[in-house]
Amino acid sequence: MLLDLLAAVAVAAAPEAAAQPAPPTSVAPVTIAPPRPEEGAPVNARVDVPSDEATQGGIWASVWPESAYRNHISGHVVLSCNVDAYGLAEACRIAYENPLKQGFGAAALQLRPTFKLKPAVGPDGPTDSIMRIAVEFKAPDPRIDFGVGREGGPVGDRAGPSMPGGAQEYSDITQFGGLLVRRSVAMLNNPVWVSTVGYDDLMRAYPAKGGGVDGYAVAHCQVSKSGRLSGCQPIKEDPPARGFGKAAVGLASKFEVSREWASAPGHADLWVDVPIRFPAPGAAGNRRISSPYWVAGFDPDQALKVYPPEAIDKGVTTGRGIAKCVVTEDGQLSDCAPQEADPDGLGFSEAAAKLASTMRMNPWTVDGAPVDGAVIRVGVRLKLKSDQ
Repeated sequence: MLLDLLAAVAVAAAPEAAAQPAPPTSVAPVTIAPPRPEEGAPVNARVDVPSDEATQGGIWASVWPESAYRNHISGHVVLSCNVDAYGLAEACRIAYENPLKQGFGAAALQLRPTFKLKPAVGPDGPTDSIMRIAVEFKAPDPRIDFGVGREGGPVGDRAGPSMPGGAQEYSDITQFGGLLVRRSVAMLNNPVWVSTVGYDDLMRAYPAKGGGVDGYAVAHCQVSKSGRLSGCQPIKEDPPARGFGKAAVGLASKFEVSREWASAPGHADLWVDVPIRFPAPGAAGNRRISSPYWVAGFDPDQALKVYPPEAIDKGVTTGRGIAKCVVTEDGQLSDCAPQEADPDGLGFSEAAAKLASTMRMNPWTVDGAPVDGAVIRVGVRLKLKSDQ
């Protein structure tokens, strides 16, 4: 679990700002990335990350490294992402970044939940695929200084020193039609949830203006010391103006982060982005969990206790069993039943069922869905250690 501290912006309808001379600033050194084979490869989508004065209104998110933003440095990043059948990026890596050592790659990764793309199409319809996404950071107009803190004033030196855990400090700029506010925050990636909402709650929250189509939204929320979320605001809504953003905010306010992850390095304010996917009413829900995020596994000592005695009697020292389980709202596995095994008939599938029932996954998936009611198959390989 890492805390990435970047420059996050969640903005709605920024008014036109008056140009004014910028205060003197020191320009950070810029290292240009050498050409790499991946640099010129075709991309599947482009994302332009707006700066404060570039917005035309509406809901948008802008994540900027603090030092690069302050020194008016533009950046170009290409991400290679696993994009699912819904067009959502479940995982990304940096394929190219320029300039180097300015934090643009990490900033682009932080934007992952806001990517909503047209999925690849296979013989049976939309399918998972690897996509290359170009993320462009255009530096703000150097004539405009948006100030720092709720009292305004010059930006000053807020480049963001290294913090415990390898994190870096960054700013979150938030506006709702009024004064632009800059503050130091931390972003929580891959949060471990102790409570979320269930599938029935999600279906009830479908907005009246949704129009019977699938929806997607991301809520940007502050995490309290207790793990509860507050101050949620929408930073992504697709399709727009149909109430999905408001519905996501209402649901996200019921989420709770595990208390051990509810404190940020350096006592910064802690924020988290909550992706929420709204299935169309009446649609057959796909409850498949392709990439579970396991937060609790089985005890190795317990695995030794359930090693099948039938296998021991036959001198079989390793085997694999499959268990089929139903996931509960808190991510626990229940009603685990033995399935196939290799070798068969020696109790490995029964052992797998016992061990799987002690496991727990994160109760909310990276593509914005609850896990309760989903059926999952868990494979467990057991091996007896040699006495030698």
